Amino acid sequence: MSNDCWGSISLFGRMWAFYGPWMSGCKGVLSLSVSVIGRRDAHQFPGLSFLNPRAFEVVLVQYLNDRYGHLNWGSEESHMPRYHGPVDWLRHNHFPVPSASFKIYNQGEDASDLGFPDQLFVFPVTDKHFVEVCFVQEYLSRDEEGKVAFDTSPIQELQDNIFNSITLELGPETRARVDQIKAEVGNMQLCKEFAPLKWPTNIYPAEPSAASEMQKSLQAGC
Repeated sequence: MSNDCWGSISLFGRMWAFYGPWMSGCKGVLSLSVSVIGRRDAHQFPGLSFLNPRAFEVVLVQYLNDRYGHLNWGSEESHMPRYHGPVDWLRHNHFPVPSASFKIYNQGEDASDLGFPDQLFVFPVTDKHFVEVCFVQEYLSRDEEGKVAFDTSPIQELQDNIFNSITLELGPETRARVDQIKAEVGNMQLCKEFAPLKWPTNIYPAEPSAASEMQKSLQAGC
């Protein structure tokens, strides 16, 4: 993180290794982590509820900038970011709260060199907290040309099965809060498209004025 404004609690973590034929070793790994993330008390967003889809979009921009956007290659003046995203943004409607999945690529010094992405699934669970589910696939077996030398479909199948098994059941108080926000804003889905952010933020700084205006409008009930 670029600052100490955020806090997180890890709920779950696991890794699965995928082996080839006898004596051929490990071919790939799937990692999974689940965390609850929020702002520290001294750095709350006054008047914003993470359960509000428009507010949650503002929260995600700030979170992704703070977690990934400040890192670059080389000197502080370098324009080459270490990460690229969000990519493959997909909003979901099977949860009672706003939710979306996307990828953040670990970018090499060459912009065309994209490493294993963090594949994230995020959704708010209170006015001040959201859940982050993170999958990472690693391919350890490659040929002389650097191409993956094994069938990766079992790794993807396991990830898909885990993702499709995730459900969310709201308690009475949270359900009432979600119903209240839904009555105010109507559509509870996040934006249909979410373009990659301009990183690194030391070269392309975030636009606090835009976030500030969004915060003001949300506080006013717009």
